[in-house]
Amino acid sequence: MDTNASLRRIAAFEDRFARVQATGIVEFGWGHALLQHDYPASWHHNRVIVTGAVDPAVVIAAADKVLGDNGHAHRLVNFTDGPRGAAAEEAFAAAGYEAERIVTMIHSGELPARVRGPVEALTFDELRPSMLEDWKADFPGDSEQSHAQLADRVRLYSRGADVTFLGVRDASGEVVARGELCVSEGLAQFENIITRPEHRGMGYARGLVTEALHRARGAGCDLSFLTAEATGWPREWYRRMGYRDAYEVHYFQRTP
Repeated sequence: MDTNASLRRIAAFEDRFARVQATGIVEFGWGHALLQHDYPASWHHNRVIVTGAVDPAVVIAAADKVLGDNGHAHRLVNFTDGPRGAAAEEAFAAAGYEAERIVTMIHSGELPARVRGPVEALTFDELRPSMLEDWKADFPGDSEQSHAQLADRVRLYSRGADVTFLGVRDASGEVVARGELCVSEGLAQFENIITRPEHRGMGYARGLVTEALHRARGAGCDLSFLTAEATGWPREWYRRMGYRDAYEVHYFQRTP
């Protein structure tokens, strides 16, 4: 596999995928801001993306201007270049931002063996109640409207890819593990892989990832990737599933 070509394909997909979901885009010479007026609670859909060389102070001021003018109290800035993001950490920390590093990981080698199990494709309507419960658990102080927006925003994904929701149900029919597979032009991204704490250790995540990889291959994809927190334990687990680090990006977030 040509790694540089793969990275260019992923970058092109991520840029197109993000832009097609936006209701507004503000272009800068060094990047752009994405706005999604229908889902203001989704910070990921309302953020500033830095793609070129720029003084961090300029970015911070731009984030205040464009996000503030559109009614957002949060600030979220994404540097797509790892070294530039690392160099900006001090300035963003001084401005009250918290930093997070995200690693893109590409699957390499043989596919893990597909096993018979409880993973199935679900409709969004089947998945939505579980998503709402998970968001309520993660952000109990947020409004029901915010929880609904965080769940419903995944409807936007179909604007830029073919989407399959994979999940595992318990005996009562409630979804207790899930993930989202997006396929476009021979490329597959599997994200938001979640297993409820009380159901961990039962192989559900492995089943989800394995099923996603096989479905991607069956759809003609020759490149499968996902993202993970640089300092989180899933990164090492994904390595055991055959994923390898490709590149790192930086996010800076300021909470209202």
